[in-house]
Amino acid sequence: MSTPEHDSGEHRHGDVFGRGSGDMFIHVQRATGLAHRTLVLHPWQVQALRLVASRWFAAVLTVAVLSWGYFAFEAARVPFLTRRISHMERDGAKLDTLQATLEQVQKRYDQVQQMLSASKHTTPAAVTPAPKSGSAATKAPSAIAH
Repeated sequence: MSTPEHDSGEHRHGDVFGRGSGDMFIHVQRATGLAHRTLVLHPWQVQALRLVASRWFAAVLTVAVLSWGYFAFEAARVPFLTRRISHMERDGAKLDTLQATLEQVQKRYDQVQQMLSASKHTTPAAVTPAPKSGSAATKAPSAIAH
């Protein structure tokens, strides 16, 4: 193991995560006991620890987690939206059939109206009053006109 060069007469405490500092020894000991443990981190592990402890890593990790959360939320909405689209397509098909039926009924109504107005125009203006007998033949045209 090589020791880093120091400036003459100057005692530097430098950066703990400095690149040329070699291995890092971490000694962990409880305050109320003799149990202890020593961890040795190699230079590449020290650099990884430096990266994880940096603010940039925290910012990038936050953005990654938020974007993943957003995309997970949007992906969870897909089944709901496809189900809703299928319901809307069914409703659209029902509306189309109702529209076609309404158009047919409207044509029949217009035809009946045209036939009734044509029968009124073909009768002479000076028609003799119908007998007051109440027969079915005299009541039928008035019932259709209403």
